[in-house]
Amino acid sequence: MNLNLGRTVRAWHKWLGLLVGAQLVLWAVSGFYMVVVDLDFIHGDTLVRSAASTLSLSDDVLPVASLADRYSHVRSATLKSLPGFARPVYEIRTHEGTSVIDAVSGELLSPMSKETIETFARTYYAGRGQLVRSELLQAAPAEVRGRPMPLWKIDFDDTYRTSFYLDPVNGALVTRRHRWWRWFDTFWMLHVMDYGYERDDVNNTLLRALSGIGVIFAATGIWLLFFSFRRGQARAQP
Repeated sequence: MNLNLGRTVRAWHKWLGLLVGAQLVLWAVSGFYMVVVDLDFIHGDTLVRSAASTLSLSDDVLPVASLADRYSHVRSATLKSLPGFARPVYEIRTHEGTSVIDAVSGELLSPMSKETIETFARTYYAGRGQLVRSELLQAAPAEVRGRPMPLWKIDFDDTYRTSFYLDPVNGALVTRRHRWWRWFDTFWMLHVMDYGYERDDVNNTLLRALSGIGVIFAATGIWLLFFSFRRGQARAQP
């Protein structure tokens, strides 16, 4: 009876191994990549330089009170500086959204022009590549899923295939992507087995099912190991 049971468990172990074997390899490889590669590097921190600039104030700056005369329904106004822009600007919030205006002339600057966005991108960029392409995206690609659109996508020709995503309203660097991040994103998808657009469901049905099968596969392997030792001891007895 024990021999028949051993054959049954061995058959189960074999077929379960065929079912989950490939995914076990993917779990191991993807987990190794995500643990070994530095997360700050994956985030692209080394590709961005600090773009902080000193806020230069003068008597020519428009008073905040005058903004209400030029723009209706102003909720808030923040005086700030922009990288590569000589004069301070106001970032104002109204019922319609956010806008940036020249704090001296009162000129509306947003949405930013393509040339201005490219200037900002070059200021943010700390790599060795050259800017090769800029495009205003209305729909979010998978690598910036969940981000409010539209966004400017700025591509550089470095070895990392770096892309910067900038806000067209204020020129802020929203996020950055590069070759190693894209590999990380793919490995994350394979690791959590979420093959949808968002790739953030770590409790999906497929993952739970394969994890359960993997536990059974491991349990049958442990049982077979114990069974083999018992059979070996029985054969060794005179």
